[in-house]
Amino acid sequence: MSVRHSYLLTKSVQGRTPMSITTSITTKRVTLASLLPALTFCSFAAIAQDSEPKIGLYGRLHVSADYLNDGSDGGLNVSSNSSRLGLTLDYKVADNLTLIGQIERGIDLSEGSSTITARNTFLGVKGDWGTLRAGYYDTPVKRIINAVEQFRDQIGEGRNISRSGEMHFDKRFKSGLHYTTPTWQNLTLMVHYGTHELTGATVDNEHDAVSSSLTYQRGEWTALIGYESQSRPTEPNLEAMRAALIRKSGAWSHALFYQHADGMATGSQEVFGFTTSYALNSEYSLKGQVFHRTADETGELDSTMITVGIDRKLNAKVNAYLTFSHTDNAVLSTANVSAGGHGKTMTIEPGQDPFAVAVGLRWNF
Repeated sequence: MSVRHSYLLTKSVQGRTPMSITTSITTKRVTLASLLPALTFCSFAAIAQDSEPKIGLYGRLHVSADYLNDGSDGGLNVSSNSSRLGLTLDYKVADNLTLIGQIERGIDLSEGSSTITARNTFLGVKGDWGTLRAGYYDTPVKRIINAVEQFRDQIGEGRNISRSGEMHFDKRFKSGLHYTTPTWQNLTLMVHYGTHELTGATVDNEHDAVSSSLTYQRGEWTALIGYESQSRPTEPNLEAMRAALIRKSGAWSHALFYQHADGMATGSQEVFGFTTSYALNSEYSLKGQVFHRTADETGELDSTMITVGIDRKLNAKVNAYLTFSHTDNAVLSTANVSAGGHGKTMTIEPGQDPFAVAVGLRWNF
């Protein structure tokens, strides 16, 4: 179906001053400023376009056969691990203004569930001035651990240690605004504001959240640092700082990870991580990572997880893997090996030491 859009330039750009664009769709006119007030800081030269939107379909089907042991008993499972379907939209409005959209939903391949879960979904705009998204989207702080992770959505991923109870800084903010700057001098800044973390409308923004990160990338090295603050009904002053250093050189990839979190009932906690991978050839890669969590006020909440694996790249879109993971918990700790993006999460009793073995297949399209 063809939808024709004509765009009326209502105010010309002089000396890089803000401007507004009135969008006319048949006889109805809606100002862009009324839809996205945050754009008033941008200045760009607009040229009316007459083009069709670009629409793309993508997805990931990811299943694994797992032996999961909670430290006492174990069994065989088949898991669907963050499988998803998504739709992307891209529509050039003017020389320096493009509308972008995404609708992504999680699906369960292993249990036949009809439940469809929300994932990154937004409407946004981009130009030389950066990218602004409005909707439900990964926070900048969450993306830091994504950058170092070697076992994303598998057993043994880092979120088993970096996330525990109130210490949850791997979110997508609800009703959020996410801005990414252009890269300047190898630096990229992200700022994300979640207006309300509860369901429904708010009149006071009492339970809002802020997340930000700064990335420096040069040659083989990437450095990231981020800060996040959340206000929840029972934990109004949750804060976390994350930092990561990554080096990719030839067949090797190494990364260091650090997290400091405050505001929990259990007090401050720290997480340290090291991840690595080595490409044996164009098909096979060896991977490993270690994550350790410690509570400042007591050693009884400490936990350490070790994960190793081998990947086989069948082609550019399909990977098979074999992974083993084990967590050593102190007397009060309940850290897992199958939480995070893995499809089957065990319940761990305090002091138990879970482990798991998985054979998986992941197809991106």
